[in-house]
Amino acid sequence: MVKLKGVLTMNLNIVEGYIEIEGKNKILITALHGFGSDRFKDVIDKIRELGLDYAFSELVPSRSAVDFLTWEIAFKAAVATNSWAILPTISKVDSVDGLEIPNYNLNKEYAKETPLWKRIGELVVKGKVKLIIDIHGMKNISSWPDICVSTNGLSSASKNTISRVVKYFEKLKFNVALDKPFKGGALIRYFGKPPKVEALGIELKRNLRFFKTNTPKIMADLIRELSSEI
Repeated sequence: MVKLKGVLTMNLNIVEGYIEIEGKNKILITALHGFGSDRFKDVIDKIRELGLDYAFSELVPSRSAVDFLTWEIAFKAAVATNSWAILPTISKVDSVDGLEIPNYNLNKEYAKETPLWKRIGELVVKGKVKLIIDIHGMKNISSWPDICVSTNGLSSASKNTISRVVKYFEKLKFNVALDKPFKGGALIRYFGKPPKVEALGIELKRNLRFFKTNTPKIMADLIRELSSEI
């Protein structure tokens, strides 16, 4: 293992499909859909417009290939707070040789076979991680909140942690909802077993993810607040 400036940890001998940041606290940040091309969705929309869905159905598992800029947000928040981070270097619409899974959507149950999931599992078993935060993105739909905190029906994290997260965002005047429109994916369901390990998703609307927004700092300040009790 090689450490770069005390932050990045890597195995130079192999390709793993993720970048790891070694943390000093017990919080792990990820963005499972943080890597890929945002333009992919426009290509899919054009395919549908031309009525060619049938010709591409096996190649297109999802309209979107990435939750735009969530990788950067997660990376900066983790570095700023000395938190763990496991961040993918493969898009969710890709397929990978050697893995018997339909695609690389890391928020599905079959993703347990991936090196990224296995590494998170190792950190959990070793007791190095007690809280997992998975950052995602959602559309600018007017009826949706600014931020959705996904908890799989309040089951993947403690009431105290969920309450602190919601109050933090509300204090910043964001419209926040629990599990609406998203209850969270396979990662938080699998690892979120409070009180031993907690996990939650944070869905950020598109208008919180563009150049010059201070979303990385907002997330970093949240992590600092949570780390006092983790």
